[in-house]
Amino acid sequence: MRGRLKKNTYYTMQTPSGQGFIGTRCIKYMSGRTRFQLAVVLLVVWSAGMYMGSNSSISFRVGAMQGRTAGPVTRGGGGGGIAGSSASVSASPKSHTHNNISSSSATEAGSKQTKLLTSLRPTVKVPTTKATNLTSEPTFNTTNTSRVCAFPGIDPLDPSIEKYLKRHKPLNCSANVPNVVYLDKEEIKINFDKVKEAMVKTNGSGTLGFCQYKVLKRKAKSDNSVEISFTSAPFNKSMKLQKTDEDIKVECLDSNNKTISRSYFTVMRLDPDMEQIHSDSYKVHIDKHAPAETLSILMLGVDGFAKQHFARAMPKTRDFLIKELGGLEMNKHSKLGYSTSPNVVPLLTGRTNEELTNDTKWKFQTRGWMDQINEAFVWSDARRLGYRTGIIFDQVVITAFHYLRNGFNRKPVDHYMRPLVVESVKDNLMRKNKQCFGDEPEITKLYDYWLQLLHHYNSTKTNETPFFAYSFFTRLTHDDYNQAFMGDELYLKFLKDLKATNALNNTVIIWFSDHGERFGAIRHTFTGEVETNTPYLFFVFPPWFEKKYPDVMRVFRTNQNRLTTHYDTYATMQDLLYFKGVVGPPGKPGERAISMFREIPEDRTCEDAQIPAEYCLCSGLSQADLAPGLGKYLGNVLRDKVMSLLSKQKDKCADLRLGLVERVLEEKNSGEEKDKAKSGSRNFRVSIMTLPGKAQFEARLSFDVSTNKAKVVGEVARTNMYRGQADCMDTADLRRYCYCKDLLGKTSAKS
Repeated sequence: MRGRLKKNTYYTMQTPSGQGFIGTRCIKYMSGRTRFQLAVVLLVVWSAGMYMGSNSSISFRVGAMQGRTAGPVTRGGGGGGIAGSSASVSASPKSHTHNNISSSSATEAGSKQTKLLTSLRPTVKVPTTKATNLTSEPTFNTTNTSRVCAFPGIDPLDPSIEKYLKRHKPLNCSANVPNVVYLDKEEIKINFDKVKEAMVKTNGSGTLGFCQYKVLKRKAKSDNSVEISFTSAPFNKSMKLQKTDEDIKVECLDSNNKTISRSYFTVMRLDPDMEQIHSDSYKVHIDKHAPAETLSILMLGVDGFAKQHFARAMPKTRDFLIKELGGLEMNKHSKLGYSTSPNVVPLLTGRTNEELTNDTKWKFQTRGWMDQINEAFVWSDARRLGYRTGIIFDQVVITAFHYLRNGFNRKPVDHYMRPLVVESVKDNLMRKNKQCFGDEPEITKLYDYWLQLLHHYNSTKTNETPFFAYSFFTRLTHDDYNQAFMGDELYLKFLKDLKATNALNNTVIIWFSDHGERFGAIRHTFTGEVETNTPYLFFVFPPWFEKKYPDVMRVFRTNQNRLTTHYDTYATMQDLLYFKGVVGPPGKPGERAISMFREIPEDRTCEDAQIPAEYCLCSGLSQADLAPGLGKYLGNVLRDKVMSLLSKQKDKCADLRLGLVERVLEEKNSGEEKDKAKSGSRNFRVSIMTLPGKAQFEARLSFDVSTNKAKVVGEVARTNMYRGQADCMDTADLRRYCYCKDLLGKTSAKS
């Protein structure tokens, strides 16, 4: 019967890969009337799609496919499989998004190549609960033709990523060996109930012998070594501290001289000589610059924490930050680089690592001491104006200042609790779980330092003793994004404690991260593709600030929906240090760093803000519709780029081969890019896996169809962990690419 669909003569609708859902064989067996009805239906669907279009959208193609090829090497690449090895690729102007393969192997596949009958790309509104895995629904912002950057609307609670989440309970350290002593003002006291508990957990004798405390000091010319400068007399009830004791370790032993517990404390001390220097500098600042306000600045940073994951993992903290403290979120905040350093250095200096290295004023050596550029950091700017300064890191090595670097030769700020962190991390009795100091959470222990600082400066002489404090915590989020769920109650408590001190009356909080998640299963989903580029940034101003400076805050609120980076955060901090209380001149196109007290252009582009193209989210992404062979060709171009980066390390690093092209996404140009785009140019985001080692890499590739060539644009990102694979490599920027030759032949290298 005419018009009847024969078995196996049609294709199902598979919008993510761009695969047609009506084939030529299907249409062949339709009657003329049926064909007309089909055309009407498609027209209605297209019209509805245009009407319902939004940022949360996908696009689909109605096309014909004959003998679609599928190669074993490409996964989630869309449009076509792999035919032969990496081939030279050409494109016909009439082929839309398909290309012809010019290699011999591709010629054989040519008869199987997709022939497009028609191409309709309506925009169909899709609920935010749709799957976001890149292999099933990799599209956003496909209709953004405006020059205004439209960030993708990602639902942090999307059900499709739930399988990658482990919603850990709040961190509980009570199972650990307890801290048997506590600090009561200037006196160490023993808690004998906890002594009994410690005896049980350490198999102690049951009788306390004595406790003793030691004062920890940084070794000269070292940021990673500690020495003991004083040891107290033994005590079995209490012991008063000396007035100069700051970082201390208390050790308690049983009657057999077996250690049953250790505790660590930092008591913030004020240096009288430095206080006088700060006081004098502050007076000069007031007389010379006449700032309208001298607000303290408290920077609270977390490593590898996307704005979406912050909403997922710490909803209580986020809710309190916004509703109780009035936090203002920058909704289009973008990262600047792959890892911590290229994001934090611009945040703190307004410059890049490369600019500091090339500037003869700083002569910065990336593997040298950070003292070379300490005067360039914003805390040094604040110190010169009379601000007291402080820094906290929770890690010894994994910081922007210590990872494959020497840290600080000299104490970089007034208050630097580095000795306690360095000494305690080696303690396997009390810090077997590195998230804890005995039975106390690490976050609570470290943030107590800021509560002391607030007590010393803000609650006594108000804004006559402003401070600049910077903390950056890594442990909870760096290696496993799921651990962030454990921290919600802890961060919430800290914010509540801050509010209770009333110290925020003269303090601006900058709540920030450096970048989103770089590793883990979620990174390989559509949500993770976006989240890795979206750090969060909040500002909390004193409760009276907006009423006193309404025009300034009106501009700030406008900027919440403008494209921003940490260059702008740095510029804003500079404006806070010299605050005039008035709105600055509007930002200009092409201006890299614009204070948020000045209006940022609505049509600011990634190029204006100097956001590298590979991290720009102003263009939409969709699953690439590829001709056979193109996916593998792009994968090999990326693999070759990785090997070129290792060209001088061939004696250390193994030769990598392409194992899998995991996905290829195509950018859908925004208005900004269409203004500049060359005819026949296509931009892709390509993800591959290489062997040995199963390294996963991702990069932006530009493919010029007129020359049949592709090239990597910008940085190559590593998207899975590489610990243990690159220990032979001492160059920080190359570790992510290297698989050490000495691992070849071992079990991990046989993949």
